[in-house]
Amino acid sequence: MKYKRFFKAIYVALCLAFVATLYAQTYEVGEVYYGRNSYVEYYPGDVALIVTAPHGGDLTPAEIPDRTWGTTVTDSYTKETAIAVRNAVFEATGGYPHIIISNLKRTKLDPNREILEAAQENQWAEQAWTEYHGFINIASDSVESQYGKGFIVDIHGHSHTLQRLELGYLLSATTLMQSDNVVNSYASNSSIRALAENSDLSFADLIRGANSLGALFEEQGISAVPSLFQPDPGDGNPYFSGGYTTQMHGSSLGGNINAVQIEAYRVGLRDTDTNRKKYAEAITAVFDEYFRVHYGWDGIVTGVQPEPQVVQEFYLAQNFPNPFNPSTTIRYRLSENSSISLIIYDVLGNAIETIDSGSKPAGEYEYIWSGTNLSEKPVGTGVYFARLQAGEHQQTIKMLYLK
Repeated sequence: MKYKRFFKAIYVALCLAFVATLYAQTYEVGEVYYGRNSYVEYYPGDVALIVTAPHGGDLTPAEIPDRTWGTTVTDSYTKETAIAVRNAVFEATGGYPHIIISNLKRTKLDPNREILEAAQENQWAEQAWTEYHGFINIASDSVESQYGKGFIVDIHGHSHTLQRLELGYLLSATTLMQSDNVVNSYASNSSIRALAENSDLSFADLIRGANSLGALFEEQGISAVPSLFQPDPGDGNPYFSGGYTTQMHGSSLGGNINAVQIEAYRVGLRDTDTNRKKYAEAITAVFDEYFRVHYGWDGIVTGVQPEPQVVQEFYLAQNFPNPFNPSTTIRYRLSENSSISLIIYDVLGNAIETIDSGSKPAGEYEYIWSGTNLSEKPVGTGVYFARLQAGEHQQTIKMLYLK
């Protein structure tokens, strides 16, 4: 047991050092970067669109045993679809979306699950999981720092009888079958929370109105739900509502990066090079219009011509180091006297610890969180959120704790 703890400590230290290297590195658009053994790959971009593909890999290394529980079915041709989207966006705009791909077969790793189910305590699978989500964080930080907001498209495939896209915003089929008034009450739980909070449209209109993603896809000749003409999946029909990536990297828990999980049928969309190219062109056209309507931008091309960003007088800085063990530093700035609360939350939205609260004068503040909860007990490995509320201002950062 003593030696097991020793080697585990060495592994954690190496993993933290490796991921710290990811964050410290400069990423050039047009290049491709790999995690250890090419289990994960990242194509940096220069537009405000991020495309992820967690389930299309085919690598089956012997150093990672097969997962013994959870879903292990591969989403065929989703990696190829993500690359097709990259090419389509470039052809249309001259810019590139960010692309993050897991090359491990789903029997070895499922990065669209929390780390325990995803990697099942294999150190190399855990490192690949950390790299995958680390690259998404890098892409999100790049987009948000340059353009203030952006969008993640999580690419998946389904084999359901109904041939239509299933657009997942973290809303269940049961929720979508409710009235618009009821659906509107779920805006803060969705992966496009930030968009909903800054839109003149109702939340129901955003997800199934005339300018929703579903409606825009149907204008491209691709059936989708939810949409204007298919506002819900229908009684008894299967429907994927979104997963770990949309939950952790979308705006449901804060931030300005919205997200959707797109489950696509195979035949006609992702089964051949020709069909994938058409599907990728449709995705490009849809988000080009979506950014015009909902972000007020000049389409996807806005990402090639970013507007200068104004330095915020109120901000919550990204914690450092991140990932961390055993502690991390959290900094924030106030431009005026404010009543504040700085609280750590887990992925379920439960308050873990209050770092700071009360009335504060303008200035800069710094606190150290040692990975403990309200009872001063260590928390488990995983993603946590620090949310700063100061008057009408609110900001959230994501933190990764590794034990």
